[in-house]
Amino acid sequence: MPLHSTEAIVIGGHDLAEADRIVVFYTQTSGKVRAVAEGARRIRTRFGGSLQLFTRGGLVYFERPNKTLHKVNEFGVTRSHHGLREDLDRMVQASTAVEAVTLGVEEGEAFPELYRLLADGLELLEEASHPGVVLQGFLLHLLRLLGYLPELHVCVRCRKRVSPHQDTSLSPAAGGIICEPCRQSAPDFIPASPAVLGFLRGTSTSTLRVMDRISILPQVLQEVSGLLQAFLRYVLGRPLRSADFLARL
Repeated sequence: MPLHSTEAIVIGGHDLAEADRIVVFYTQTSGKVRAVAEGARRIRTRFGGSLQLFTRGGLVYFERPNKTLHKVNEFGVTRSHHGLREDLDRMVQASTAVEAVTLGVEEGEAFPELYRLLADGLELLEEASHPGVVLQGFLLHLLRLLGYLPELHVCVRCRKRVSPHQDTSLSPAAGGIICEPCRQSAPDFIPASPAVLGFLRGTSTSTLRVMDRISILPQVLQEVSGLLQAFLRYVLGRPLRSADFLARL
């Protein structure tokens, strides 16, 4: 069995038999990887508590050729993200980010840019004063990496430029802004205020690490969240369970 070594983040898992655990990693070099951690649930285990959700570390695993389930050899923690698991709001926000990545990629497909986005996103969600703003920036950048960044400057129907000072709408199915005369051709349109459009335009061209410095009213943040959830639901084919839970908090 070939041996692989890569940086990885724990993004899921479930128990197997009496003492083992199947762990889902998002890796820097191989994308999403599922592997068995033998004996991980024993009281005395070489894995300790390292295989908890959100933990980042150095993964060494044996690849089982022609199989989708591999074998964990070792996992050395570099960032535990203990703070994400202790704070309910941050835990659900981080779970939303992880769930969106999990649904957006296939197993075994390397995507280093997406790995870096997830690693940075989890760090910021743990440290930021405004993690809700960081999450929306993360989701918009995720759409960009997946190739579904909404068109935010011109109407996707008539190609006329939309002023940042006017109310407008966005359509997930059409892929972006719909001007008022074209709205009848997009039954799934979602109204967007100038503040929402301004946030999306600014965020789409900013790095994720500046998100915590952005000031936004709670109502605008809620509108942005609903809009991005609609786009992700269209792209991923299903709503994010974590986001639904977050909306009810």
